[in-house]
Amino acid sequence: MTAHLRLLDAWNPAINLTRVSDPLDRATRHLLDSLVAAPHIERLAPDGRGKIADLGSGGGFPGVPLAARLLSRHDGLSMTLIESIGKKARFLEAVTAASGLAPRLRVAHARAEDLAQGGGVRFDLITARAIAPLGELIRLAAPILTPTGSLLAWKRAGEGWDAELSAASSFIGFSAIEVISVNVAALEGALLVRVTPHESERVRARV
Repeated sequence: MTAHLRLLDAWNPAINLTRVSDPLDRATRHLLDSLVAAPHIERLAPDGRGKIADLGSGGGFPGVPLAARLLSRHDGLSMTLIESIGKKARFLEAVTAASGLAPRLRVAHARAEDLAQGGGVRFDLITARAIAPLGELIRLAAPILTPTGSLLAWKRAGEGWDAELSAASSFIGFSAIEVISVNVAALEGALLVRVTPHESERVRARV
């Protein structure tokens, strides 16, 4: 992760990967916020195997910190960083090369919609942080998940969240959504939202 942060500092002035510059703030808002999901992911992959993708990876959060934690502990896991913007994908390729985790950590310079074409690669888990409302994330993730796969989205309680959750539920149904409170004082209001599209007949009918 040290190499990731050094490269983030070097590339950030040119391509605006993050507005968080204070080291302590970055440690909380990026690293800690990313890593709170690790125990939940390990429970979803009890045999230590599976394909994970980070959708809209951008500056590499949460994908790179999670890869550093999980891939070093579980030989059967892999992580793909999905990024559609070329300059950000190139940054992620530099991070991947410096990480020592390749080829189990790789970059896909593509849109989720393109990956879904032709019945291509499918993932057991997709992570997504701060890129779209929950309903839109479900629409993007469902076609590239395995039949029993999950979406794990980073969200925050507060103004607008109830409406966002209601809109997503109207699309997929409440039974497919689990909202998990992140009980970390420094991340007040943080939520992880697990969505299992295969449990929803509505989604199966649309993808």
